[in-house]
Amino acid sequence: MATLTSPSLKALIQEGKAKYVYHMECAQTGFRQVLITNKIDDSYLLSNKTVSGKLQICPFIVAVEDIPAYTAQEFHDDYEGQTFSVEMGCVMAVGRMVTADISKDIDDLANTPSVFSIIRNADATCRQMLVDYSGRKIIIKLPLEDYYSYKSLCSTPQAQSILNSLTIIPALTYVLADMKMLSIEERIENRDNLWYKTIKRALLSQFDCDIESADFNNQNTLELAQKLINDPISDAFHMLTSSFGMTGGDDE
Repeated sequence: MATLTSPSLKALIQEGKAKYVYHMECAQTGFRQVLITNKIDDSYLLSNKTVSGKLQICPFIVAVEDIPAYTAQEFHDDYEGQTFSVEMGCVMAVGRMVTADISKDIDDLANTPSVFSIIRNADATCRQMLVDYSGRKIIIKLPLEDYYSYKSLCSTPQAQSILNSLTIIPALTYVLADMKMLSIEERIENRDNLWYKTIKRALLSQFDCDIESADFNNQNTLELAQKLINDPISDAFHMLTSSFGMTGGDDE
């Protein structure tokens, strides 16, 4: 809810000449969105895939049409009786920025560094990505050049969906497929590993799927891996087509 004390700005909003504008930004995901409204109290629904950690909200009042002779009784004495020409799009007021802490009820595996660790493969002759889940974390080993390419991109929020599709999805698919090949008793032997606890909890809470049941053997591990990481492949394709100036379409 906005708190506005200026009668003249309130009048402009009521007349449709100005509106509330909220700029929302999440540094962790690269999300940016502008909400424009004439309501003092409004709501906006965000997908859990778009925000994580902290969401910064900057409020403004912006002219939505030209105002040729703007004046207000609440002007400072130095400007009493003066009028100003305000062009459409001009910022007429700036509010205090609010930072919202985003708490998710679901386990976002792709954003859990303690579950996955991506490292350089010490074997310079290996040209393939390898996965090791024998320890506390799921270790993804990349060839030297691929590792440094990953490191240069991982700080770019817009690249996260692509990186997750290239590394986390195949690694998680591999691990889940291996779990299917084990007996339930052998799966339980991994209970002390953090990655196992996290995946077990996420599968059970989000998809009612128990990794320690016989029904798990009927699951499509590739589909499960994508769901657990919030389906990054579609976002990756969107990012790539946007980067290359292309748009998706129906097959001819």
